[in-house]
Amino acid sequence: MKEKDILTDFKDQQLILYAEKEDNSIGPVLTGPYIAGNYLDEFYHIWGNFEKELFEQVLSKKISPIALYKSLEELSLSELAARTGIPKRKVKKHLKYKFFLKAKVDDLHRYADVFNIPVANFFQIISTKQDAKWKMGHNIEAAKARPLTISQEKTNNPLVVITNPEKNKS
Repeated sequence: MKEKDILTDFKDQQLILYAEKEDNSIGPVLTGPYIAGNYLDEFYHIWGNFEKELFEQVLSKKISPIALYKSLEELSLSELAARTGIPKRKVKKHLKYKFFLKAKVDDLHRYADVFNIPVANFFQIISTKQDAKWKMGHNIEAAKARPLTISQEKTNNPLVVITNPEKNKS
């Protein structure tokens, strides 16, 4: 493969490949990965729109927060049931908004453990962007801005966390 064929402009991730150079010798070439350089922004755009659509479905009560996290974590119904220890038919019900409202706190805690989130996150959306123009979904300009960091600390009570917003220094 020729050097010109493998050059990809992607500074965030560099790798060394060996290729045939202009002088017909074979040597190392510093380049970015082809997939990242050519398709990463498109992937983030598609994934961001997918997330945005899921959040809109939660806000309009079409799906439950459990369905949101299940989709974001790319878990099947069987996987989620196995990881939580909750019967599959009950998990299927909890994916619907009206049955989510009837879920027991113990079940919500099991889901939260699987998703590695506090139970409170089923009932809130934390927006970390302070820009009024920011919308859910991937936006390259918004991704570069880092005005605020949200951290959550566990407490002795597994149902309660402390949420700390902090401004970044950079």
